[in-house]
Amino acid sequence: MNKTHVLDIIRPLAVGIGIFGAAGAIGSAQVANNPCTGPTSWNAVDPAYNSIDSWQTAWDKGNYDRNHILVGTVGSFAPFRLTMLTAAGDSLTIDLKNGTIMRPDGAKPQAGEHVAIFGYWSNGTFIANRVVLHG
Repeated sequence: MNKTHVLDIIRPLAVGIGIFGAAGAIGSAQVANNPCTGPTSWNAVDPAYNSIDSWQTAWDKGNYDRNHILVGTVGSFAPFRLTMLTAAGDSLTIDLKNGTIMRPDGAKPQAGEHVAIFGYWSNGTFIANRVVLHG
């Protein structure tokens, strides 16, 4: 065996071990705490959400379940469609459905009004079950 042949074997092996180690480190760094307090799995919805009818002060401080609640400012509103601006300045289009609950009762979202939207993601679209306006 000559020196070149040994390096040709060891170099790919060392690179493979390095990639394997880096992938493991990245995977372990991505472990996150579940922000939900009620349900025990990531895709379960806290049943207490059905009883929230008014603005919660914790939302103003950024304390909410980011998997099932969106908090921001109303950009525009039309039947079955609401555009919301997030604190980061992103614009999200929310689909409303028959049966979406608006709180307070009878309220119509106005541009610039703070809003919390309870729902779920479906094929890249957030579907609203409940809309709570800051009032």
